[in-house]
Amino acid sequence: MADSRHRQLSRIYQRPIEDDIGARAVVNMDPGTLASAIFLEAVESDDVTSIESARVYFEDRLAFLGTLVEPGATARVRSGFEARLQAWE
Repeated sequence: MADSRHRQLSRIYQRPIEDDIGARAVVNMDPGTLASAIFLEAVESDDVTSIESARVYFEDRLAFLGTLVEPGATARVRSGFEARLQAWE
């Protein structure tokens, strides 16, 4: 598992993710877990000091994950993140 994105998703989903196909499958199956994990990372980040900076953090994380989060899953992850963000606000 050489790709750091696979390692991070393995940690988030608490299962081995060896390749891009496996990563896409797990994110598509459960986008809410990724949304929650990114939200918790944002809350714990010293760089996140507002709702807007939390959104920037989220977008940066999605950009890092790149093609591992397909467009349909991206919308569901974004929706889950926004729901948590609104509750935090």
